[in-house]
Amino acid sequence: MTREEAFVQSIPFLSFQQRRILREQAQDLALWNLPGNDGSIETLWPEDYDRTSKNEVRKIYNTFMSHMENLRKKEIDYSTFNPDYDFKGKGANINTDFKSPERIMGKCPCPRDGEQTRCCNLKTLDAVQQCAFACSYCSIQSFYSQNEVRVLSDLGQYLDKMVLEEGTWHIGTGQSSDSLLLGDDYGTLSALKAFAKKNPDVVIELKTKSSRTDWIKDDIPSNIISTWSVNAKTPAQKEEHLAASPESRIKAAAACAQSGHLVGFHIHPMVYFSGWQKEYSNLVKTICDSVDPKNAVMIGIGTLTFTKQNLRTLRESGRPTRVTQMSLSPIAGKFSYDTETKKKMFSHVYSCFPKDWKDNVFFYLCMEDPLLWEPCLGRSYSCNSDFENDMKAFYLSKVRRMASVN
Repeated sequence: MTREEAFVQSIPFLSFQQRRILREQAQDLALWNLPGNDGSIETLWPEDYDRTSKNEVRKIYNTFMSHMENLRKKEIDYSTFNPDYDFKGKGANINTDFKSPERIMGKCPCPRDGEQTRCCNLKTLDAVQQCAFACSYCSIQSFYSQNEVRVLSDLGQYLDKMVLEEGTWHIGTGQSSDSLLLGDDYGTLSALKAFAKKNPDVVIELKTKSSRTDWIKDDIPSNIISTWSVNAKTPAQKEEHLAASPESRIKAAAACAQSGHLVGFHIHPMVYFSGWQKEYSNLVKTICDSVDPKNAVMIGIGTLTFTKQNLRTLRESGRPTRVTQMSLSPIAGKFSYDTETKKKMFSHVYSCFPKDWKDNVFFYLCMEDPLLWEPCLGRSYSCNSDFENDMKAFYLSKVRRMASVN
């Protein structure tokens, strides 16, 4: 039992639900590592309260919850957050003898039932399992408990025999690991290139936070799109541990585009922190100054979204982070920022892109409420299939245009 859990357990007159909520709040406070009296539940909870008074305990509980709600409404102040981690050995254990399980194809984690978010029907391919980066918000850490990166040694054979499900046109490989962290060191990209050549009408999307460029070669099929997840400088420094800097990622993307290959960017997950407007403006400018929009396929925009398991893993890790210093509003079975905060962030980023980018690149909101599309991007879709068909037509037209050039 942690110190925070023991403290909460010692408070009398709490219901089971109140105790659970208070324990989660205490865990978050411990992770945020805030200065002064906001640093822990012990410093915020009065020492001299009357332990025999149920009414006083309730009053203190309500006051504490109100204070936490106010903390969550504020922009995160990263100037007081300087985590010091030892990631020695992280990702060093690479298992190249791992055989493909019975199923390595999945689907986008968007909740398609009820169309609570706009979903593009992305299929996912677990070519590599576990990531050697250590982003604090990463959901992959919830999938795999072991610190071992597993490379499918028989990926080529598996893909050669695989029969695609009807309607499959877009496959991503960044759901279970970083797509380009290992380059083609173990033949993963070679297997994907052979598969892409065999299926020219299927878009293979690679997604990375690395800055490697040694894998870029002339024989990359035009239907392989390399994309980079990029963030503002401060959250990248404070939360995206061991990943390449945003500048290095964009530089790698530029090298890929200059070699005649299609690229894309995921400005995701956006973080609501002090100085976010200026830093995300600078990020967009760097992208636009580095890459010709004619070589870019898409810009995906989204923010921090957690499942219950993600939050549980984060809280139990004990690793300092401020990503949970947010409203954690429930949406589509997950937890994220409130709608107004999202609207403010997404609208700002989109407004920073010049017209030639908006005319030549497909912008979309990733795993977000359909009601955010119109106020943020100036367009919307009545259903998931309309969104998917529009994305498919745009992606494939760009792929075919690039194929004709090369």
